[in-house]
Amino acid sequence: MKKRGLLMLLLGLALFVPGCGFDDSEDSTVVVIEATPTPEPTPTPAVTPTPAATPTPVPVISQTASGVNIEKREGTYYATADLNLRADCSTESELVGSVTAGTALESTGVSDTGWIEVVYNGQTCYVSGDYVSETNPAGDTQAADASAAQ
Repeated sequence: MKKRGLLMLLLGLALFVPGCGFDDSEDSTVVVIEATPTPEPTPTPAVTPTPAATPTPVPVISQTASGVNIEKREGTYYATADLNLRADCSTESELVGSVTAGTALESTGVSDTGWIEVVYNGQTCYVSGDYVSETNPAGDTQAADASAAQ
């Protein structure tokens, strides 16, 4: 039985080998396939840090005794008329003093109601923004004299 199985195997191989389709005659065509090499991975570029934006300064806010918000901001204002200095941001507030037109006033803040916080003779006072200007009156020496006296 083993011989018979072996014989059948050899017969099957004899029939199979010629049927593989290989022909070494002149009509044979050989196809050459070019293999594309595996591309090298592109290196990941280094992360460039984004320049930090210049932070917008946060305004410093304080409040007067009556609760009016004052944004701290230094500057110089000039009285455009004779001007009352008040203890708070209101015409109803206590009168602290007065200055004449052209007097330079050193501002320490501006209220959200239009009043200017100033320091006069070492005391914090408030003046109405309607009666001051950031521009020095032309040719007015009184403003320069008053500023120098403080």
